[in-house]
Amino acid sequence: MAKVRLHTGPGVFEVLANVCRNPQEALKQFVENAADAIDQAKTEDGYIWLRLEYAPGGNGQRQGTLHRIVIQDNGIGMTREKMNQVLHRIGDSEKLHLALRGEQGIGLLAFALIAQELHLASTAEDGRPSSCLVLKRPWLKRGYAEVVEQCPAHEHTQRGTIAYLEGILPEIATQLSKERTKLFLGQQFASDLRANLYTMSISDGGDFEQIHSQRFRGVKVMATSLPLGRAASAFVELYVLPWEMPDASISLYGRRGTRICSLTDLHDFKAMPWLDQRLEGYIRCDRLKRTADKTAVVQDEVYRAFVTELRQLEPKIQQLILDVSSESQERRFNIILHRAGKLIDKFLRYRERGLLASLSLPTPGGVQRGNGDGKQSRPQPLPQRELSTVTIPETPPPAMRATRAPFIKIQSPPREKSDYRSWYDPGEGVILINREHAEFLLSQREDRRCVRYLFSIWAKETLLQEYGADAEKVADELVGTLAEAEPLLW
Repeated sequence: MAKVRLHTGPGVFEVLANVCRNPQEALKQFVENAADAIDQAKTEDGYIWLRLEYAPGGNGQRQGTLHRIVIQDNGIGMTREKMNQVLHRIGDSEKLHLALRGEQGIGLLAFALIAQELHLASTAEDGRPSSCLVLKRPWLKRGYAEVVEQCPAHEHTQRGTIAYLEGILPEIATQLSKERTKLFLGQQFASDLRANLYTMSISDGGDFEQIHSQRFRGVKVMATSLPLGRAASAFVELYVLPWEMPDASISLYGRRGTRICSLTDLHDFKAMPWLDQRLEGYIRCDRLKRTADKTAVVQDEVYRAFVTELRQLEPKIQQLILDVSSESQERRFNIILHRAGKLIDKFLRYRERGLLASLSLPTPGGVQRGNGDGKQSRPQPLPQRELSTVTIPETPPPAMRATRAPFIKIQSPPREKSDYRSWYDPGEGVILINREHAEFLLSQREDRRCVRYLFSIWAKETLLQEYGADAEKVADELVGTLAEAEPLLW
């Protein structure tokens, strides 16, 4: 065991506070070191694994408090001599002075913002026992560190480095949850992950989950491990989008998180629900083997078990897609209906007070009832006037004001009305919108367009109440024309 003197001193924690603003940035220092080590090793199968370890839970809790974080890589590794060099470099007083001015480079000391101790076990050669660099929070003020040639608690013989952050500080433990860490690292290392320079995975006691360059969209509906026999398993993480996205896909990863292909590239999965563009996510199975051209999977015993297990999930996944899509659409439609109702109310208030004429806006329909001689006459505009001269009575805030949204409903039509855009139910006094009509399906992809479509339906049904059934065909065709011309009119 070698003892090393550091020039850290009492001001070291002030330095660290300037280098890392939060625990996630402190953890990032160790992931960056792992990424650099993989880059120096020039390996094609580089990986970084993070493991969050919790103390046993009490009072029926599944997990207790986070007490250890382990970061492992298969990079270039360090010899005992290299560890001594690193310690002398990070302990240099000039280096600390630079750090106070914003110059980073003392990343190993960032452990003190997360944990009580750092044990860095590393070896530069497969088969050679690792040495262990040890730093502890109380030692930093005294300028002290150790390098242990063979550490019985942390020794390993595979090239690379394993950083053990022991005794996680209780006040920051909740800030380093799996989901928050996964999202943060995915954003911070997005370019490396997109370029497939290495893979990054995280676990909090279960299977390792891939960290991706971007967050999956939609609702997370599944994160489960599938047993494949003979100690093999696959991890499935799926998300359901509220509507179809052309770029939605499920990636398949093999050993050490290396991407193999999209799941639907495989013949066995060119079917629903896997082809559904409302489904995205990833599946990882370390025991899958890529073909020589690295575009498919060797169809061995593990692969056949893999196919069998996924097919058993298909009915459940299909139902999850339907449930999430329906719930998301209903929630969104309620918001759109409320917005349409507010627009209708605003329109009626302006018309009742003559403000539409002062704004030079035409009244809906463009025509009025006959004037007694059998001819139709256009409405006469009210005298033009400045809006500033109009006195508008005080009204409750918009959030408190009732709207006509409850009098419009979106629903599937009965068979006899399947071609209708909308119809009026006099018994309930409700305008019903055909949610399956092609024009509604087109409009509902964009909220503002959908609000305008609903407003035109309301205008049609309102005018029909005034002009009678004789105008039904004209009014309905008018809505269709406006829907087709939508991109040109607004």
